Amino acid sequence: MQIKQLEALVNVIDFGSFSKAAEATYLSQPTISSHIRTLEREVGTKLVVRSTKEIYPSHAGKVLYEYAKEILKLRERAMIELKHETSSISGTLQIGVTEFPSECFLPEFISKFSEKYEELTFKIINYSNQDISEAILNNGVEVSISESDIEKRNITLEPIADIQYVFITPENNKYTKMQEEGVGLVELLKNSRFILSKDGSVLYQNLIRYISSIGLERRDLNIIASMQNVRGIIEAVRNGLGISLVPVQYLTDKDGLLIFGKNTDSKYLNRNLFLAYHSNKPLSPAAEVFVQELKRKYIMDKSGPLANI
Repeated sequence: MQIKQLEALVNVIDFGSFSKAAEATYLSQPTISSHIRTLEREVGTKLVVRSTKEIYPSHAGKVLYEYAKEILKLRERAMIELKHETSSISGTLQIGVTEFPSECFLPEFISKFSEKYEELTFKIINYSNQDISEAILNNGVEVSISESDIEKRNITLEPIADIQYVFITPENNKYTKMQEEGVGLVELLKNSRFILSKDGSVLYQNLIRYISSIGLERRDLNIIASMQNVRGIIEAVRNGLGISLVPVQYLTDKDGLLIFGKNTDSKYLNRNLFLAYHSNKPLSPAAEVFVQELKRKYIMDKSGPLANI
């Protein structure tokens, strides 16, 4: 069982096509077919089922596919580790981000990361949640950090941190009394002016999904303003314009604010932040160490700027 044969199996299953697998690996289609046949002879069973309409893995093919992906990733990591022994990490790493991680997550991590890899520079590119996956597939960036959980072929998604959304109000007599009386979120929303985040943003989508889950619609909100920037929304709330929904991680300064719904058990108010990268393209040494350091800190250690807020 050789690496090139495992690569052929992974690509055929990922692309659902022998010809596309051949194009992706710069090999001929007969060569890809030969690799699959050799594997099937070695394991003694069919790995890929071919029909007139589609190509898909057999049960044995699915099992070997998962192991093959791990073997290929281990090989890549071994090669990168060996490169690290003989050369320093340098160059420019392009990272795609959405608004939240660009303001509340990435700055602290990159600051510490750059102390360890002093010859590495960074290009941080902002994308919408809808566009960030395409940036990876089209080589716009090597890795991304976003709230997007859109699953796409050839993209690996790994949750690295939790995001909690809360409702904030001005700290005045009206809302202090409502908080003391334990007023629920439905009553809060019905009796307040609301500052809306920009249409299409993750924040906006989570708000609409949440109010729908508690029997409200957008038209039930008394919308006083719509704003593009989360920090601007927070300042508007602090100054008494209305209430809004924001990630709790933005609230490093809570002066002049009250928080409602912090312990609400709703999937729309408790989300994940995701690390994403291409599943079938080797990462550069810079991207590889970035991914490994990120996973070590936030997945293995469960620490960092989002852990204890």
